[in-house]
Amino acid sequence: MVAEPGHAIPVLSLFSGAGGLDLGFERTGFEPRLALDFDPVAVETYNWNRRGRVSPARVADLAVASPAQVAAMWDEASPEIGPRGVIGGPPCQAFSVSNVHRFEEDPRARLPLAYAAILAELNQRWQLDFFLFENVAGLGHRPHAASLEQFKERFAEAGFENVQEFYLDAVDFGVPQHRRRMFIAGVRYGSSISFHPPAGSQAARVTVRDAIAELAEPIAHRRGDRPVRHGLHANHWYMNPRSRKFEDGSLRPGEMWGRSFRTLRWDEPSWTVAYGHREVHVHPSGKRRLSMFEAMLLQGFPPEYELCGSLTDQIRQVSDSVPPPLAEALARAIGAALVTQDSAKR
Repeated sequence: MVAEPGHAIPVLSLFSGAGGLDLGFERTGFEPRLALDFDPVAVETYNWNRRGRVSPARVADLAVASPAQVAAMWDEASPEIGPRGVIGGPPCQAFSVSNVHRFEEDPRARLPLAYAAILAELNQRWQLDFFLFENVAGLGHRPHAASLEQFKERFAEAGFENVQEFYLDAVDFGVPQHRRRMFIAGVRYGSSISFHPPAGSQAARVTVRDAIAELAEPIAHRRGDRPVRHGLHANHWYMNPRSRKFEDGSLRPGEMWGRSFRTLRWDEPSWTVAYGHREVHVHPSGKRRLSMFEAMLLQGFPPEYELCGSLTDQIRQVSDSVPPPLAEALARAIGAALVTQDSAKR
């Protein structure tokens, strides 16, 4: 579904990050008129890539902001019309399989409840059509089963039915990496909307070679220098190699040395692009880690997209992003459901 000019579907984006999820929705006729995130650098990235238009992203701590305050921010950004839906997913480390902390010990685990409270407020004011919530697949694992059920109950109490979780792997949607994530969607109670998750295909698989083999060699990160000074994409730089492994030939394609040294294969999709500072995947050559631009392409970002901030900021942003091609498939599925409903009303 692609909306007609002047008829973009307004949505609110929560925990918007660098804007990967929103980019997929924008491609299919949705318009995030307000995007909120705690990270000021991610907000800068979001607005920089949408320059020339009204900057929709704002810094907001959704763990603290009340639902009424969020509604007021929407009124300021879009006084003439309310949102038809809410999209986004809070930071997911609390539910990662690698997280050893208990639910009660991690304040990030409470953010889905803040999301649900905002849904309830906005649905009461504007009668939302849908919501889409994204998180790590680990939220569906047994240790978090009670938390997942609590979140779904809160989403239902906010006025939504057919609240369902489903899992998608970005590799099945043309993204050159394995990235399995949970999504939860729901439609307004009593509406005629019938949403079905998109179906991916293994035939759509793209390899690391397809994504980055033809790129010019990046530069090593150096304080005071920037890739653009060398005629490169603004994010085409990589962490300075500090380990002898980058010189002795021990980093071979497809092999792992813990989380810190995972060397990609040219003719396979990448492992999940989700890095700690010293965990950026190793380029198939074994000579260096990936550049941030290469990581962005493995996430499915278009080559003209740019990440703002320091190298550390860029690592965080690319790791937390939803791949735009996967987001686009989700948006098309939601858009098709809305078109069916709107046609039935005529």
